[in-house]
Amino acid sequence: MDLDILKGIRRNLVLLAMLELAGGLFMIIFSSNLVVMLIKILGIIAAAYGIITFLVWAIKKDKSGGTAAIITSVLGIVAGASLIFLTEHIKVFFTLIAGIFAGIFGVVKIPSMFAVKKAGFKKWYIMLIPMAAIVGIGIFVGINYELNDKLTSILLGVALIIGCAFDIIAMAGALNVEKQLLVAKEVDMPEDELK
Repeated sequence: MDLDILKGIRRNLVLLAMLELAGGLFMIIFSSNLVVMLIKILGIIAAAYGIITFLVWAIKKDKSGGTAAIITSVLGIVAGASLIFLTEHIKVFFTLIAGIFAGIFGVVKIPSMFAVKKAGFKKWYIMLIPMAAIVGIGIFVGINYELNDKLTSILLGVALIIGCAFDIIAMAGALNVEKQLLVAKEVDMPEDELK
């Protein structure tokens, strides 16, 4: 495998691990209000998107595509208002979606695992443990969607931190393979290139 590809994999894994760790800690620290806060933030974003879409269409000189712009605007505003004002009714549905997302988040790790395996990391199967834990948390949250907000947020935060652990294992594997390639390259080099 090419060293540049391995370095690229490691860079991506470092960034992803940092984001997952920060997101997981945030969800655990602010667990008491997080579900409600996330629903309201999504509502604000949806409503803002609807308003901005309408304003952009209204300001444009070319009024083609007006029907699509107006439908998008109305849907964005209605969805945003629903999320903002019906937060308590949406929490259960949101928790179910969050559980499904956590499960998918674990499954999405499979390509990273096989990329590191393909690169030559012999103990790639170790990554199955955090991946299975993430999927397990997702299934647990999805099945028990009536959990209280704090517990849901903590479990999803733990899933993100376990995702960080997965990426650290993958990063260590990529680094190990990179070192092996460098050693192999040095052994293959003619003596005049080493001087």
